[in-house]
Amino acid sequence: MTPHRRFALALPLQRSLILASIVFLLSFVLAMALIWQLERYRRQETRAAAATLAAERAYAIQMNIDHALSATYALAAMVRQGKGELPDFAATAAQMLPFYPGASALALAPNGVVTQIVPLAGNEKAIGHNLTKDPARDKETFLARDTGKLTLAGPFTLVQGGMAAAGRLPVYLEDDHGGSSFWGLISVLIRFPDALSAAQLPRLAEHGFDYELWRVHPDSGKKQTIAASNTSTLPLRDPVEQTLQVPNATWTLSIYPRAGWSNRPLAATGIALGLLFSLLMAWLAKLLSEARSHELQLESKVAQRTADLQRFAEISAHHLQEPTRRIANYVGLLQKQLCDAPAATGDTAGDASETQISLEFIAEQTRYLQTLLRDIELFLSADQPRDTITAVDANKVVDRVQARMSEVIARCNATLSIGRLPSALIDAPRLNDIFSIALDNALQHGAIESRLWRDGSSATDSLMHSLHIDVSGERLSHRVRYRIADNGVGVEAEYFERVFRVFERLSSSSDGTGIGLAILRRIAESSGGRAWIEKASIGGCCVVVELPAGAVT
Repeated sequence: MTPHRRFALALPLQRSLILASIVFLLSFVLAMALIWQLERYRRQETRAAAATLAAERAYAIQMNIDHALSATYALAAMVRQGKGELPDFAATAAQMLPFYPGASALALAPNGVVTQIVPLAGNEKAIGHNLTKDPARDKETFLARDTGKLTLAGPFTLVQGGMAAAGRLPVYLEDDHGGSSFWGLISVLIRFPDALSAAQLPRLAEHGFDYELWRVHPDSGKKQTIAASNTSTLPLRDPVEQTLQVPNATWTLSIYPRAGWSNRPLAATGIALGLLFSLLMAWLAKLLSEARSHELQLESKVAQRTADLQRFAEISAHHLQEPTRRIANYVGLLQKQLCDAPAATGDTAGDASETQISLEFIAEQTRYLQTLLRDIELFLSADQPRDTITAVDANKVVDRVQARMSEVIARCNATLSIGRLPSALIDAPRLNDIFSIALDNALQHGAIESRLWRDGSSATDSLMHSLHIDVSGERLSHRVRYRIADNGVGVEAEYFERVFRVFERLSSSSDGTGIGLAILRRIAESSGGRAWIEKASIGGCCVVVELPAGAVT
């Protein structure tokens, strides 16, 4: 195999591989974009679900704390009513605690010192504790005293053990002068994690979430964890957060899916499917490209073989014309010699007559062969313009054809009726061929009928059936239609298509080659038109040719 041949074969393969690579990249990018978009929607849905869970839990925590702290208002009312005294506090507080499930203990702290606490069991160390002198808690104590509002201290570690937060409500009593004086504090103790039971935070794990309840410590400014899931050993990454307001503080509940916001197995599956899809698309593109290249190669080969065959046929027909002309010339020369010198040949009159007949037959067949070769050449080149394609005046073309065929028209005793013909968009030589072939066809078949009438009828009858040819045309929007009709024998409808076949002759009496109408149709179709046969209104056959219309003049 030559290097040029190998290079020519490698080009389609390279093109198909390049196309497959491009299709793979585009498909993969589109697949990844789709996967990313789907993952983005799934992530948004997961975060929305997490936000809903966080809001529900935060609301439950806030409602539970607010309800527990509200016990201080009832006790403060009793202290003010008792003018600083609350007889039988232990019994009263014991009866109140069941109605405030978030509260674990109730305490009285006159002047900031805890004197009574219910329940006492487990809280004994709190008795005598001075809240105004505890560095870990005095800030909220002073804030409550100075503002007169309920404050929440903590979470902090209790002196009696455990972690809790304390709600402190300052109580002021009216003095004898109509003013008010600070009596002390009513305190509600909220232990953790008991105070958070109503929020059911551990159930978040059943939904696959870790959680953390935290605040910013007012003294250190650092994050202080109030409660967290057991698995939350590391800081949560990009969690969903929900804040809740407690007296003089803001707590935050953060939750994060234990498996992460991104579903890695699902994403990996999507990427694998996207890769498989991209490979499949690339493979299909390669197959289609190779099929198209193969199709183009076949079309090129067919076109090349067709061109070669057409060129061979044209050259053969052209070269066969030369020996045919020579044969015709020598036949004519022999005929002349035979007529000029009959005695010199030594033939008798009968032999000379037989020789003359034979030579005339050879001459006739030679003329037919010349006509046949001419028509073959014309058929082979019928689809190629032989001049500039422009708007051709059909009337001038028909006039030239009529002048050239005047002797044949006269010999056939035919009359022509030519109407006004619109121009056609075609080259003039091939429009000339169309009208020449159509008129020649009409004259041949009309002449056959005229001979039949002259042989079998009187002169009067033959005049009644003289040949008449009508040439007409019309413009139909962007097309023109020409009709060449005669009053001859016509053609049966079943042969309307057959007459356009090459070498198809319906009558052996015709002098034609059987190619003429095939040439006419090939010219019409290659020019963007068509041709067909129909019954003529004047009784015979009508050849109809439709072509693109020229400019309106």
